[in-house]
Amino acid sequence: MLSIRDLHKRYGTTEVLRGISLDVARGETVAVLGASGSGKSTMLRCVNHLERPDSGSISLGGELVGFTTTRRGPRMLTETEIARQRSRTGMVFQNFNLFPHWTVLRNVTEGPVRVRGLDRSEARELGLRLLATVGLEERASSYPKHLSGGQQQRVSIARALAMDPELLLFDEPTSALDPANVGEVTSVMKRLADGGSTMIVVTHEIGFARAAATRVVVIADGLVVEDGPTQQVLDAPRSPVTQTFLENTLYGARTTGANER
Repeated sequence: MLSIRDLHKRYGTTEVLRGISLDVARGETVAVLGASGSGKSTMLRCVNHLERPDSGSISLGGELVGFTTTRRGPRMLTETEIARQRSRTGMVFQNFNLFPHWTVLRNVTEGPVRVRGLDRSEARELGLRLLATVGLEERASSYPKHLSGGQQQRVSIARALAMDPELLLFDEPTSALDPANVGEVTSVMKRLADGGSTMIVVTHEIGFARAAATRVVVIADGLVVEDGPTQQVLDAPRSPVTQTFLENTLYGARTTGANER
């Protein structure tokens, strides 16, 4: 489904991605872990070309992302061509990115109407069905400001699904949520994983990774330092970087829980 090869990305003098390579098979849920600033989100944004890599390649379903090959060498795609490619992926952001002046239903249905060419009645049926999938059909006529953070994120997931994507990308989807709202979002994501959706999830939620991910990838300093089956990586990590990250993450979770009690 997805092939990343020797991906590099620099901002000024800072090299954020230093040669990441990663494959994701159809139907896999890959949890991407790592400390803040390690390059996880940048990698994800390069996959759907929200960020343009400096070098390396990304292929989705055998098609190069952002470029095409010609007799004269690689050619960068036009914005229209990139938008077509981007429609093959669904992106769920940290901070929801819903349009505040649109109802929940319109937030979900506008993409299918404008990009997929559905008429309004088809899009409405699709939107209501997807809102039911995430448990929010009764909030179709509400506006984002009237929803909790967890509800807004579930609308974001429905919006991503409305584009019928081949690949779902989640960029720390619970990081902006109160602890009470995290479970309602991760439960929807687990149902998608159990249903066979292909997903890459950048997350700090070790519990979600353990429950839903088929593989865990750990990124540090712009490189993949560990990649393996979920249980092996979480219970018997080979990399000292992974060991330290997991110890710090689990210790932080225990400390937070103790403070809340």
